Amino acid sequence: MEIEKATASDLATVLGWLEQEYAEDGDGFWCNRAIIERSLELDDLWVVRKDGEAVAFQVGNYAADIVSVRKDWRRKGLGDALFAASLERARVDGVNVLSIECSPRSSWTFWQRHGFVRFGDMCEFGKITARRVLSRTFDIPPELPSAKVVISFYPERATYSRQETTPIAAHHVRGGRLDDGTIMLERRVVGLCDDEPEGRDLAVKIEVDGELRCFSKAKYEDAEESGVVRDWKGGAFYIDAVEPRDTRA
Repeated sequence: MEIEKATASDLATVLGWLEQEYAEDGDGFWCNRAIIERSLELDDLWVVRKDGEAVAFQVGNYAADIVSVRKDWRRKGLGDALFAASLERARVDGVNVLSIECSPRSSWTFWQRHGFVRFGDMCEFGKITARRVLSRTFDIPPELPSAKVVISFYPERATYSRQETTPIAAHHVRGGRLDDGTIMLERRVVGLCDDEPEGRDLAVKIEVDGELRCFSKAKYEDAEESGVVRDWKGGAFYIDAVEPRDTRA
């Protein structure tokens, strides 16, 4: 099975069977042909070839914007193969979050099977948004002194409100102390910008063995100096290690 970047010839083949399916059944992605054509120009159109002919395609290098398999090749694992290839590309390129919108709604079972969970407005008719956070774990040398790290993500208002604010998510992570004071984490901790309930900036709080290291907006310099990294591709922030506290006067 070949999964490769599409060529102009692949695009013509795909549009041909999409048009035929639309004429026969009145459905499919023929109405999205402008997006598919544009994706070839943007270099994010992928195809599965059988005997040199494109029989399935995906728009999107990582999370899929559109996925379709030719009718006579469905239920043969081609959609799974496209997803597996895109997942590997995401891991290699350091992507943390894959986000999709399920259209048609019947495609939700496919994405759910691949580890996606719903988020956003669950009541909005005709729309399912879902995502999958890609986990990453790290081997901490057993001889390193242990540290208990709590990393919590909050709504922005937590940074200025006098009222106690419930965190969006709290991660309890084991860490190992390096000689320079850096705390290696056993796994990557990811905070999702879409989870900020008012659409504002995500805030982060970092505690090491009960000591507060940082509590600020995740995009601020204080957070960056503490080890928070911005993931522009996935709309998130992540932490692999807590940086040592700056003790300079």
